[in-house]
Amino acid sequence: MQRLILHGGAGNIPESRFPEVERGLREALAAGQARLSHALDAVEAAIASMESSGIYDAGLGSVLNLYGRAEMDALLMTDDGRVGGVIGLPRTENPIRVARAVMESSPHVLLSGRGAERFARAMGFPPVKVRAPRRFQVYEELKARLVGKGTEAEGRRAYTPAWFEELRRLVEAHPELLHGTVGAVALDEKGRLAAGTSTGGITLKLEGRVSDSCLPGCGTHADRRLGVSCTGTGEVIVRHQLAQQVARRAEERGLALDRAAGSAVRSLPRGTAGLIALDRKGRYAWAHNTRNLAVGLLAPRGEPVVRVARAPTLRGATDRSSW
Repeated sequence: MQRLILHGGAGNIPESRFPEVERGLREALAAGQARLSHALDAVEAAIASMESSGIYDAGLGSVLNLYGRAEMDALLMTDDGRVGGVIGLPRTENPIRVARAVMESSPHVLLSGRGAERFARAMGFPPVKVRAPRRFQVYEELKARLVGKGTEAEGRRAYTPAWFEELRRLVEAHPELLHGTVGAVALDEKGRLAAGTSTGGITLKLEGRVSDSCLPGCGTHADRRLGVSCTGTGEVIVRHQLAQQVARRAEERGLALDRAAGSAVRSLPRGTAGLIALDRKGRYAWAHNTRNLAVGLLAPRGEPVVRVARAPTLRGATDRSSW
């Protein structure tokens, strides 16, 4: 039995972007399916496809931080306990591939910032420009609003509690900025599970901000029972350890996968999160309390199915008819 499920972010996705988001999901499913003989290969390939597309808030499409730079986070986990990730990685097309290199070619679990970049170069990943025109335009527009409030243009002398509050309100007023994180979970014929997540974070985030995506048990989880990848407002997901919550509810409470996913999302503030999950028996689920969740699935017969869900779904889905 082989299964692959992936997401392209939860949030308020403009309908005008549905076609390109769905196209990116189809391409990612095809990339993952071609490598589905091994779950880890499939997850890496699917996520790398979405990173390279420039469509999502990951890889080449990453949003920009307060200083106009990309800082990307990514993580891979396998059911046999292997973990590898990067935090705040700049100038790299595929952070998920660097995360795998951390897992397999270093003695560490997570590398961050300058150290992660040096490692990426040492492993042969070339530096690339990460500044999508659409992301830069949004960054410039929002930064101008902060400047209009009397803050210093580059924010370097604006580190005060009052200014932080203004930044928080600005980001919260634009939920469309919180979509685009990508993730995937795969099950191969040998029963191996793997999960991964990759993100550029939040527009205008403070330098050094860490997302849920690269934190085991928060935005990404895999064990011998199931795999989970989350998306949404990272701070909320970290506080609730959302991915681990799904695993706990499935194991300790004995909930079916869709109910475990739905109840975990239901425990969070509305409009903050979504997730995908897949277990060893091939059962899949997705849930979100946001307006949209972009989801792609290799259905039981192997055909790709993609959609951008248009309303909150709190129980998830377990069969093709739910699509």
